[in-house]
Amino acid sequence: MNEINKYKQEILDAVSDGIFVIDRDFNIVFANKAMLDLCNGLTAEDVNKKKCHDLSHGCPTPCPEECLQEIICPHAEAFQNGRATSVVHTHTMPDGAKKTFHIASFPIRDEKGHVTHLIQILRDVTEMHQTKEALIKSEEFIKKILDTVDEGFIVIDPEYRIVSANKAYCEQVKCTANNIVGEHCYDISHHRDRPCFDAGEECPPAHTFKTGEPCAAVHTHYDSDGNPVYIETKSYPMKDASGKVTAVIETLNNITEKKTLEDQLRHAQKMEAVGTLAGGIAHDFNNILTAIMGYANIVQMKMQKDDPERDDVTQILESAERAAKLTHSLLAFSSQQVMNTQPLNLNEIIRNMERFTARLIGENIEIRTMLGEGEVIMMADSGQIEQVMMNLIVNARDAMPKGGVLTIRSKVVDADEEFLKSQSYVKHGRYALVSVSDTGIGMDEETKRRIFEPFFTTKEIGRGTGLGLALVYGIVKQHHGYILVDSEPGKGTLFRIYFPLIEPPVERKPTKKHEHLPGGGETILVAEDDDTLRKLLQTVLTMGGYKTIMAENGDDAVLKFKEKKDDIQLVLLDMLMPKKNGKEAYDEIIKIKTGIKAIFISGYTANGFKGLEGLEKNVAFVSKPITPGDLLSRVRETLDEEDG
Repeated sequence: MNEINKYKQEILDAVSDGIFVIDRDFNIVFANKAMLDLCNGLTAEDVNKKKCHDLSHGCPTPCPEECLQEIICPHAEAFQNGRATSVVHTHTMPDGAKKTFHIASFPIRDEKGHVTHLIQILRDVTEMHQTKEALIKSEEFIKKILDTVDEGFIVIDPEYRIVSANKAYCEQVKCTANNIVGEHCYDISHHRDRPCFDAGEECPPAHTFKTGEPCAAVHTHYDSDGNPVYIETKSYPMKDASGKVTAVIETLNNITEKKTLEDQLRHAQKMEAVGTLAGGIAHDFNNILTAIMGYANIVQMKMQKDDPERDDVTQILESAERAAKLTHSLLAFSSQQVMNTQPLNLNEIIRNMERFTARLIGENIEIRTMLGEGEVIMMADSGQIEQVMMNLIVNARDAMPKGGVLTIRSKVVDADEEFLKSQSYVKHGRYALVSVSDTGIGMDEETKRRIFEPFFTTKEIGRGTGLGLALVYGIVKQHHGYILVDSEPGKGTLFRIYFPLIEPPVERKPTKKHEHLPGGGETILVAEDDDTLRKLLQTVLTMGGYKTIMAENGDDAVLKFKEKKDDIQLVLLDMLMPKKNGKEAYDEIIKIKTGIKAIFISGYTANGFKGLEGLEKNVAFVSKPITPGDLLSRVRETLDEEDG
């Protein structure tokens, strides 16, 4: 029997796992060699004198009831319930070190089936447990990093199912992680039932799975509400040891706001370019109109009142006037028309237009006017603001052929955060807001993008020039304002215009009326590079009673002024000339004779030229086209001005 017990001892000592045998009173009655080694070389006699809770946990008493609610005690399970258990416990060893064990416990029964002892097999899993904890902490750390960045981050398997998703991606698609993981990426991101590459859209993950190379693209995704979200996606391969792509990491950056701002910038640049082109065309056209109107006026002045051809000349002049209005609209769009600004009450302008508005839109449209309290004061040209209102009202009328409601509102507002966010170039401050809305047919996105372009119209041929809203856009920009449009097909249109608000009270300035006054034989130096216009100006001024000295360009003007400076009372200079422009020639001339009176003339307006601000009182500006009578009146006024 002793020899058998010896063999049993040797067998148990050969096992690499620690083995305990514990009686009902928590006494350790046996420990194998591996268990003694785990106890830092304690002898069997040392161990057999200890209680299991003392040796394992450093506790003088068994586990209290409150602890048993949180952990499983193998002793309690064996002696109270007669059950075998398998648990992972952290024990405090005799030297104070903590070790983690996987413990398999089995009850030992006597011949009557009563549990008399408990055998525990302990396997040291401290290193594995530490590795697992480190891995968990590492995963948590990585997850925190990924959840901190504002770019969406997902991992996709070869079946295009989402394996992992960070917080930003969940927010982008407005879904929880539980509803995302395991689903197809094209279902969550695109709300499609098949991969996006099957629909002809570039798919970075598909490219990466196929080639093993990173890829980038811009996609239009849709959130859970169906709203478009513009996403810049980039995909990166995850490969196994053999180099096979087993998964793809996809980063998704929401560039919706960036794209919106870029679209606004491109639109502003486009409108600026079109405006520059329109202004250039208007300038050249104004030169032509000046000649047509000038010579037609001269012919008419020489005709008898009963001349049968007088009506033909009148038709020429009326057609030229209509063409002049067209160039006026082009210059307004390009923000180059002449403005006469003064403090104005926006509410007063709207009230003054109410009767006219009723006649303009007809009886089948209801007008609702809601004006803000008090005065809404802005610095503006009243005629141009009335033009803006009229064009918007006409646009609203045409959008409601079967009738509807036209609403005009005004109020004082601050540039709120939402407005500032949507228009990155808006200056902070208070604004006079006027809005014009209708209940008409509305517009789609493509139309909205183009409504301010010159000559763009959705009306049938013959019903519109396509300049109405372009004129509105130009006037608003020239007043340092902002215009926004909201519209959907079938839901009407809302125009909102923001003008900078000012505080000074309204002051009304009397306007001068130009009269055709005779010349007094003064000598005028005329510099104009266009041969036709130069001859016309000479003819008109000579007919008006003035002497003329003609120059072909800026250098020629300066040279001739040096020769005849004592005889010349006024210089009439075209702004755009070769060699020296009008302003450069004028700067040379005033060095020769300080205080010389001058008139600048151009197909552009004074707003289009730098350096004309703050000129002397005896300097005037005239925009082409101009009639002979208006030119002679302006010449007479300038000559009669008191020296500034």
